[in-house]
Parts: sequence; structure tokens; C-alpha cells
Amino acid sequence: MKRRSFSKILCTFLAGTLTLSVGMIGVGAAQIDDSFVSAETASPATGDGLPRAYSSRDLGFVTSVKSQYGQSCWAYASMATLESMLLRLGYDVADMSTDHLNLWATTRSDGTGWQRDIGSDGYPNIALGYLSSWQGGVLQSDAGDVSLNGSYTGDTIPLDLARYGVTSVEYLTKNRPDRIKQCIMDYGGVYSSFGINYAYYSDDRLSYYLPENYTGGYSGHSIEVVGWDDDYPRENFPQMPENNGAWLIKNSHGNYNSLGGYLWISYEDVYLFGSKFKPSYAITGAVPLDGGQKLIQNEIYGATYEFQYPEAPVLTYLNRFTFDEAFNAIDKVIFKSDAVGASYSIYFVPDGADSTPDADQSHWTRLYDGTVSYAGYLCADIEDYDLPDTHGSIAVTVDATYTEVYSSIGVCEWLQNSAGYVFLNNSKRGDSYLIQNGKMQDLMDWYKEHEDDELGGTFVIKAITVKHIKPTLLGDANLDGTVDINDVTQIQRHLAEFHTLTDTAAANADYNQDGEITIEDATQIQLVLAEFSTAVAAVRA
Repeated sequence: MKRRSFSKILCTFLAGTLTLSVGMIGVGAAQIDDSFVSAETASPATGDGLPRAYSSRDLGFVTSVKSQYGQSCWAYASMATLESMLLRLGYDVADMSTDHLNLWATTRSDGTGWQRDIGSDGYPNIALGYLSSWQGGVLQSDAGDVSLNGSYTGDTIPLDLARYGVTSVEYLTKNRPDRIKQCIMDYGGVYSSFGINYAYYSDDRLSYYLPENYTGGYSGHSIEVVGWDDDYPRENFPQMPENNGAWLIKNSHGNYNSLGGYLWISYEDVYLFGSKFKPSYAITGAVPLDGGQKLIQNEIYGATYEFQYPEAPVLTYLNRFTFDEAFNAIDKVIFKSDAVGASYSIYFVPDGADSTPDADQSHWTRLYDGTVSYAGYLCADIEDYDLPDTHGSIAVTVDATYTEVYSSIGVCEWLQNSAGYVFLNNSKRGDSYLIQNGKMQDLMDWYKEHEDDELGGTFVIKAITVKHIKPTLLGDANLDGTVDINDVTQIQRHLAEFHTLTDTAAANADYNQDGEITIEDATQIQLVLAEFSTAVAAVRA
């Protein structure tokens, strides 16, 4: 088998490093080789419209600073980033449970999943799978007695506690600092990691800078970035960078300094937002989970790798699903891709005669066209598509013909490092298919044929489905089989919250079929009734 590998640093402290006032804290992050501004907290804008300084902390888009458990900084930074995003969008959010994520990310009882113990180091990909599969975020208050001291494994903790489901995630890179700043402003904070050597902290523990030419030891550490200051003095760093400017960091080492656990890191730090600890990311979309939607998926770990083995300009990727009859319409499609600049099309694919996807594309239904505008998890908003059957596939065709990238997509695939497996997937035949040069092939067969790989992978394509109640008679809000003034009254009572319409009654009450029940629906019914009465009177005359 050809090996995909993460090069992971050991999460131990270097000999002679300094101890924080709260005691020695474990850090852990995996290393991979390969527009709202308050007048009180924002300084004047630069030429590109961004302020020279900004702080989500000052605006209240952060929860309290935590003291991390073991080497779980990646879990604390991930949950902090989600919390800030939800707070920035106006949700009243309390602390999310890092313990639930930490336990979810342990090895499953059948040996699959992330190959790690409670409290050990981790990777950014872990939390992205957890959040994009709607297994989290879980409020601390809802996690209840989930405890790191319990006997849970990744598949025995409660998996139905999530209050919010992440729908889109944008990967960020060091060479686009303005985009990072915009995401912090738009979403409250972003996730990243850097390399720690405590000798490079300032004496007051308020600033940190590891130079570009540094070649010594360090430990990986993940944090949330919540602001910046273009004029932060370079003199504040023990070793001065060439220029002023620093990122404001929310740490997970408790209240260990005069900033209450926050830290300034130079723009020129060698590892922050770099490729060593990728991906850095912003959570750009999430929905409250109120029971009105269901996520259909074939994997729960998200993208552990990018499927870019065939260096082809156009490829089509399919996931075959069994849909829930009660959630009979596709509302959104989520997929992960790094093929920035490529165009894509999304289709519903019916089954063929042999319960596999129908290869005849004339039978497919096009649902959406778009462009891969960033690397990460993309969410296509489908105008509710009524599913014709409980079985079928979602296909994503990625066309990179006029770009310098390949038509790749995210895949949930096993990973190794020098010590052994980091992640073991549980892929199976019948879940994912690839169309290349007009030939459709089960993905597991493709892996065996081209990679001599029995473990294979599963494409990261997910569908958000909703209940689409079809009207039985437009305007019949009281379900008596006729449309009259009583239906107008029923709609008015519903709008005044004196009465709640059933699902079918609500579908009938949406007279103009715009997806909402408003006074306009009642007015249109009244107009129709009035015109009907006038016509009857004219005939009688």
C-alpha cells in the first residue's frame, strides 16, 4: 500500500523550558509536512478597508479562557473558534464541551477511528470531522456526566447532543493575512497552531516570536486567533522581528499573565498560519439543530486527506445514500475540496437496475453549479429538491480545466506516521463511486486496482435533508377542504401566535408559495375570494 502520512512531533517540553505561573501545561498539535467593527476597539482603516487593530475579545465574541486538560489544546482551540463564530452571529452560546470532543476522538471499540487516548495530542482534522458530521458542538451543560475519567470510547459517548451543525469551513494560509483578518472580523476568531519554545516568550508572558531562521526544538500548540494590531511594537519581543504587528491569541493555559491568558504573536512568527501545522481555518457556516433537518453522510470523520491521485482536469465523485423517508427534500449539499478556482456541478443520481448509481447521465438531475472559491468545506444551498426515492446518490463533478489545480475532493482515508497508524477508516463498498473517462467504479475497487489498498476511503459528500410537506389545497389553512374567509382568519390567528398551524395546514397557508407564511398570503386569499364573489354577483344580475 502507498502510505499517506502525518509527521507528528512529540508533545513534550524541551529540557530547560520555563514553567508558567499556573504550572507546566501540556500542549499538543499535529505537524503536517508537506463586517463589524466597534468604534471603541477598531483603529482607522487601512487602504483595503480593514482596521489597523481589531479585537473580538473587546467586542464580547469570546468565552472565558480555559486551562486545558493534558495535550488537548487542539480541542480547546477548536471549541473556542466555534463559540466565537456563534457569538459573532448573534447566538446566545455558553461553553462548548471539550471533553465530549476529546472522548469522541479516541479509538473506537472496533479499533477504527483516530488512534489516540484521552488527553493526548491531536490534529485540526479531528475537530473538523466532529463538527462537520454534526456529532458536536455540544454545550457543556448538555454533556452532563461525560467525564474524562469514565470508560467511554469514541463510539460509546452520547452522539445526539449537538446543538449546532457546522456547514462550511474555510482553510487559511499565512500568505493571505488580509483574508485571515476579514475572517476574524466576520466570524469572531480562527483556528491556528504555532511552535512553542518558552525561551522566546517575553519575560511578562505577553508576547512571543519564533524567528524564521529558527532550527531548534519546539512543541506544537493550537490556539484561537481573535484579533490583531498592525502597530504592535516589535520591541516587545525578546528577539525583534523586522516589523511591527502581531496577532491577538486566546490561549488555553488559564489566567497566567496580565492579559488574562491572552498573548501577542508576531506576524513574522515562523509557524503560525504556516504549512507545518495545517490546516488553519475559519468556521464560516453553522445551523441550529432543532430537529427540522437531518444530515445524510457515509462517514463521520470528515476529510483526512485530499483525493488527488488521478491528475485529471474533470472527475465526478458520488456518494450513494439511504435517505430518511420523513426528510424527503435535499436542502443543502456539503463537500470538501482544495481545487480552488475549479467549477463544480452537483447532481441527484437515481439508482440503476442493480442498486448502484445510474451511469446514464441523461437520467441525472442537476441541483447546483458553483466555483470552489476557497479550500475547505463548501456548502451549496439547494432549492429544496424533492427526493424521488429513499435511495440515490449525490454526485459532485469538479472541472478544473481552466485552472492550475487538479479536480480533487476530500476523502476520509487511513493515515500513518513513523510510529504506525494515526487514523483507521471504516470504508466499505457501495458508499462512494468515481467516474473517470466515462467509467464508473466503486471507490474501494479503485483503491485496490490503483493503490493496492484494501482500506480505501470514503468521499466527503454530505446532504442536509428537510421535511417538505406538500400542500393539499392552497389556501385551506383549517383543512376543511374548502377555501373561504375562515382560512384567512386561521392564518391571521397563526401570525398573531394565537394558534399554531400543523405542517400540512402551514403548507396550504403559504398561498403564494414563497416559503413563508405572512399577511400577504391572507391578503391574496381575500382578493381571490372577493373577485369570486364579484363574479358570482355579476352572473346573477
